Amino acid sequence: MRILDLYKDYSVEHITEGNRHTTEGWVNTHCPFCVGSRDFHLGYNTSENYFHCWRCGGHSIRSTLVELLRIPSDQITQVIRDYGGADRALPPEPKPTINLKTFKYPSNTVSLTKAHRTYLENRNFDPDKIHTLWHIAGTGPASFLDGKNYSHRIVAPVHWDTKVVSFQARTIIEGTQPKYKACPKDREIIHHQNILYGMPRKWTPRGICVEGVTDVWRLGYRAFAVFGISWTLQQARIMAKRFDEVVIVFDPEEQAQIQARKLQKALEGYRVKAHIENIQTDPGALSPDDADHLVKSIYHG
Repeated sequence: MRILDLYKDYSVEHITEGNRHTTEGWVNTHCPFCVGSRDFHLGYNTSENYFHCWRCGGHSIRSTLVELLRIPSDQITQVIRDYGGADRALPPEPKPTINLKTFKYPSNTVSLTKAHRTYLENRNFDPDKIHTLWHIAGTGPASFLDGKNYSHRIVAPVHWDTKVVSFQARTIIEGTQPKYKACPKDREIIHHQNILYGMPRKWTPRGICVEGVTDVWRLGYRAFAVFGISWTLQQARIMAKRFDEVVIVFDPEEQAQIQARKLQKALEGYRVKAHIENIQTDPGALSPDDADHLVKSIYHG
């Protein structure tokens, strides 16, 4: 939306720099929803089409413009159209890409072996249950794909719209880095960070956002993962399309919590209720009983 033209035409005081709340890609004005000092707290993100107040959170485009422009709500749709905007910027569903290479798993991907089962059991997972629900497999001591080593890993297919579009491979050898290896990007049918890991057909309006696939296995079908703390705007938009409320349960480390707070703000900008649930460990490391208690507290508080 051409927010600068709109503000100028409707005499809305605004700034793009020179204030502690301004940053590149944002246009700031006084928030009509806040009480107290007028200090340009309300920002409009020019590339992603949403409002966010650094003091009171996200607000919808319609309600914000009604307050800022002081015009009847039934006129807002036309104003938004006149200035090239949309009520809500949400993405189309991810579509398959055309790659030069076909999708496939690493070599020597087989059924779970004793080593894979022992790894899962040591982490308090039931190997048969996880295999049944998530269709996992394993790799042995010699496993490669496009020159990358995938040995001694649990392979988790990534589904979207009932189709396998990628995979994640988690090492079972302590100390091996990286812990997770994704499918090579030029073999993915849909890039894994353009979608969410989980069971979309079982999601409800309230979802639990976690980092990795093992976190989803622990918390169950109500949870979904963003494949690490480096979530993408495409993933945030999908959350806004699929959920009315998102509870973010990231690891307790500082960087993970910083990313959790950024995701919370992004979701609020898309009019999604979002809050952070703080726990003292990696969600995947919770005991089954503690995980059940956490999920129940989120859903039944």
